[in-house]
Amino acid sequence: MVTASLKELQFRQKLTGNTTDLLKKLKDLQTELKELEQETVDTKSLSSVTKQLVDSSIVNHKDKGVRIYAACCIADMLRLYAPDAPYNNTQLKTIFGLFVNELRHIANASSAHFSMYYYLLESLSVVKSIVLITDLKNADELMTNLFRNVFDDIRPQQAKNVQICMSELLQHIIDESSQLPQEIVDIILAQFLHKHKFDNPAAYRLACDLGNNCAEKLQRYVFQYFSDIISVAGNGELSSKELEDFKIVHKLVIELNKSTPALLLNVIPQLEEELKLSDVTIRALATKSLGEMFSEKTSQLATQYESTWKAWLQRRNDKIPQVRIVWLESLTNIINSHASLSKELSEGLAEKLMDPDEKVRAIACKTIGEFDYETSLHHIQKNTLIQVGHRCRDKRKSVSKEAINTLSILYDQAYPEIENGTQASVSHFGWMVSAILHAVYVNDNEIFSFVDHAIFSTVFPPHGSAASRTQRIVTTFAALDDKGRTGFLSVLRRSVDTRSHMTALLKLLETHQYANVHDSTFLQLISDCMDSRRSLKEIRKAAKETNARIENVSPPTLEIFTVLIERISLTLINSEIVSELIKNIAESDEHRQISGELLRSISTIFPVIFIDHLTEITNLLCDSTFVGASDALQTLAEFAKQFPKSVPADYKAKETLRKLLSSGTVAQATDATILLASIANNDAMCEDIAQKTAEQLDVSSPDLLKNLAILSQITLYSPQVFESISAGVVAFVMKKLLLTNTPEQETRYDATEDWVEKNELDQYSLSKIMGLKVLVNRAIVLLESDPEAAQSAVRPVFQLLWTLINQEGELVAEKNTNAVMKSHLRLNAARFVIKLTRGRPPYEKMVTVADFCRLSLVIQDPVYRVRHGFASRIIKYVRARELHIRYLAVLLLVAHEPEIEWKSQVRKFLTLQAKNQAVDSSLMLNEQTLARLLHLLSNHPDFVIKVPEDDDVFGHAQPTHSVQDLNLAARYIEFYLDTMTNSENISLVFYIASLMKTVRFASSKDTTHNLYVLSDLAQYLIQERSRSHGWTLTSYPGQVKLPRDLFLPLAQNEMSVEISKRIYLPSAWVQMREHKTDRKPKTLIERKMGQATKRRSRSPSPHDAEYMEDVVTEKGAPSPSRAKRPKKAKAVERVPEEPTRRMASRAAKDRATVYKDVDNSEGESDEVEICAIY
Repeated sequence: MVTASLKELQFRQKLTGNTTDLLKKLKDLQTELKELEQETVDTKSLSSVTKQLVDSSIVNHKDKGVRIYAACCIADMLRLYAPDAPYNNTQLKTIFGLFVNELRHIANASSAHFSMYYYLLESLSVVKSIVLITDLKNADELMTNLFRNVFDDIRPQQAKNVQICMSELLQHIIDESSQLPQEIVDIILAQFLHKHKFDNPAAYRLACDLGNNCAEKLQRYVFQYFSDIISVAGNGELSSKELEDFKIVHKLVIELNKSTPALLLNVIPQLEEELKLSDVTIRALATKSLGEMFSEKTSQLATQYESTWKAWLQRRNDKIPQVRIVWLESLTNIINSHASLSKELSEGLAEKLMDPDEKVRAIACKTIGEFDYETSLHHIQKNTLIQVGHRCRDKRKSVSKEAINTLSILYDQAYPEIENGTQASVSHFGWMVSAILHAVYVNDNEIFSFVDHAIFSTVFPPHGSAASRTQRIVTTFAALDDKGRTGFLSVLRRSVDTRSHMTALLKLLETHQYANVHDSTFLQLISDCMDSRRSLKEIRKAAKETNARIENVSPPTLEIFTVLIERISLTLINSEIVSELIKNIAESDEHRQISGELLRSISTIFPVIFIDHLTEITNLLCDSTFVGASDALQTLAEFAKQFPKSVPADYKAKETLRKLLSSGTVAQATDATILLASIANNDAMCEDIAQKTAEQLDVSSPDLLKNLAILSQITLYSPQVFESISAGVVAFVMKKLLLTNTPEQETRYDATEDWVEKNELDQYSLSKIMGLKVLVNRAIVLLESDPEAAQSAVRPVFQLLWTLINQEGELVAEKNTNAVMKSHLRLNAARFVIKLTRGRPPYEKMVTVADFCRLSLVIQDPVYRVRHGFASRIIKYVRARELHIRYLAVLLLVAHEPEIEWKSQVRKFLTLQAKNQAVDSSLMLNEQTLARLLHLLSNHPDFVIKVPEDDDVFGHAQPTHSVQDLNLAARYIEFYLDTMTNSENISLVFYIASLMKTVRFASSKDTTHNLYVLSDLAQYLIQERSRSHGWTLTSYPGQVKLPRDLFLPLAQNEMSVEISKRIYLPSAWVQMREHKTDRKPKTLIERKMGQATKRRSRSPSPHDAEYMEDVVTEKGAPSPSRAKRPKKAKAVERVPEEPTRRMASRAAKDRATVYKDVDNSEGESDEVEICAIY
């Protein structure tokens, strides 16, 4: 075999001379060297040139060309001599110093020598001769400079082959280096920081390549890098500079996880340890960092590092709220990226909705609102969403705001599917608007603003066609529960009330010529927002311009004005929507019922909006094929109530209405009567109707109820017509109707029943209630038209009502009225007393003190629905400031109410009322209520003097009150103290309690023993309360005027002195109170209350949410059955084995029935919930 001869280098010149000659020689040399191959070259022929190339005069030459060509020649020498370099360590350091310096020019692609720079880079990377640098002693600085220069010089616009060579060059060094300088690791990791990442993307990609391709080699360096920093954090509190560095490091970890996760093999466990450190900042930072890392779509951290995942999950229960919040903020991205993790994360999210910290609860609600529709539907459990609904009524406003906003967003996302009838969406999201509207029962102005904003802007967004917006309103309203519908109407009513106030303000400004002096355009824009005849586009434009002007003039008030402008703007219900609803009841079988209900509801709240639609509705009534007559009638009737004599009607319309009086239902006849009485110049027809209707009154008539309903409306809307027939009608009602029972009525109900719904009552029973209504309506109208005649007309009415109350609903001589009818008559009699007296001082004065005391006992009626219905009416009118403040004392008599939910609702009302009344402390409304309460208790049938059984041997034991009676009375006073007192007014309350021993009843000249006992009892309980609460009782410096209708001052004599000094509380009661144990035995009345409560079959259950403030609905509240009312105790009697009255509701029978709300017998709303949200 013949071996090929080795090639020798032909270049024989000396590398000397001037720059030009030297450069030419180097070019010639480099041209020859690059053609030689390692396998065929005779390295002996290279030795002379090899030594000359490393001469300092060449490597340090001032000319760039000389240096780069020399560097390329040396690179070729290293290639040809490989694997053994022809240079010693010192020479190699000089050579690589030259390489490093020359490679810096690779960034300048326009350089004349760029091709040579690239040749050098390519040679070093392809031949891998760069790895020789790793064998040099003390070459860390050279390698560091090389890495620094490459990362500085690489640019996105450079050719790909240049970037590839740079990457390979650095990879060779990393792979072959036994120990990389820490500075190199720092340089690589620095490229992942946000600033470098976006300033030089090419350097970032280079760092990613190194991290991914050299992961195994770099892992230990990266671990050491983070370990050094984390160990500093674990040694104690960080300085501000150290903390900032620490945050940067965690950002770096997050970026590494995105691009080169393999580098973090040993770093993740370090982060897990951080989760357990005592430093809150570090724990929060680790929780946030891991949360972001878990959320990466391509990340498998949760499965790869299971212990770290579990440790991170535990941070949801961290003792510091800040850490729990950070944990929550990570959930959205994790669930969106990794649906498989959603179950355990959703469970944790549900837990945080019940977190004790309000900020955590708020963030939990906000987090759920960040999910898209698909994620919420498939990966967030419905129970979790229901918890968000509970948070709408959270005690903390920040939580309520987020919860309401979240539900409105989710509903908006789901609405297209809900409209299409997708069952999964309806079930998962359809209830949300009801939950939002339930928040209004918290009865807070700020909550109102949250709800209003959600309704006006998100639930019903103000865009789209009138048809699509109407469809959304109808669909949403149809899905609302009873409380939700009431809440929705309260939103509309609040909007109407706000517009009324704004209209009044604009008129006032106009009267004072404000617009002429200031911005008239601004006032016109506000007016345009409320113009029912403007289109939605025009209203939105006016609202936008109004807010823009406010922002320019007074930015701090923008938030308040935004709420105001949103509330007054007619974006939800306007003329366009009304037209669509009318079209629905005329044409749409599917939406007729809901559209009709909406029209009826809107007409009661905002009748003026129908002013342009009256003819349209009237024409529908005249259409014989129209099936929505009831809705149209009620809509027009509500308009007529507000705008009498404004209903347009031709002959055909009037005849249609008159036919409904005979052929229609009771409700239709009622509304038709209102309309006929409201048509201008129609008195003749009304008189004819009234005359014929009165003639038809007969207890056996099947149309008796309808005829009385017609007359009740004629009484109100055409009183002059009614007076012409009033004598006969009044006589019929008082002497025939109310004093007789039909045989069918006597046996209609089971003997054990004491209540049924109003719609289940027989016609004759309903006729009796309607007859009462006719009498009451007449008395009300007469007071306005003829006060003198009213006085004589109302007396027999009052007498009738008091008889019904005193005789427990019985008027018939034969005493054969069934228990159901008596319950309804008692309730309606009490309500009619309130209706007659509210806002009518002449009638209020006719209610004597004794009458009022008897009226107050209705709130303790044996039948729950009677108690509930009576108290509901009081709450409604007191809240509206239409009823005398003395009725607050009546509400305090629910202290022994066995229905806990109802009692809780009354308690909340009293507490809120007390706060509102405390604004004007000069009136002393809260404090004077104690005086009125003590007066009621003094006359209460339960609070009587008794002779103890253990008389002394002489038989001279002093009559006194039993311990049981005093405990009973104490409960009322404590209920008052719970709801209407605080540290600021307790001294005044104590003073008023003590004043009770300086007065006597105004209705009697004798001293009042009961009052003085209660005075001492109240003082004792007030002192006890002050001690337990740490309140200070001080002497009240002012004067107090007690109610003159109840009390008169005692004459200054020996008796008054004796009364003031005497202690009326029995020592036995005081000793019992002072020595009671933690486990005191229950009294008889408490045992009976407990039994009655246990016997309730379906009592409402309070919400479990610890942080929620809710107002319980009336719907579905249970009702204990009626118990026989025992006779009143005599003035002095033996202590009986059973309580005398003891509020019969507390000793209800074993059977209990759940009833719906009492239907309104007065044509007025009867829900406490309604009045609770205005």
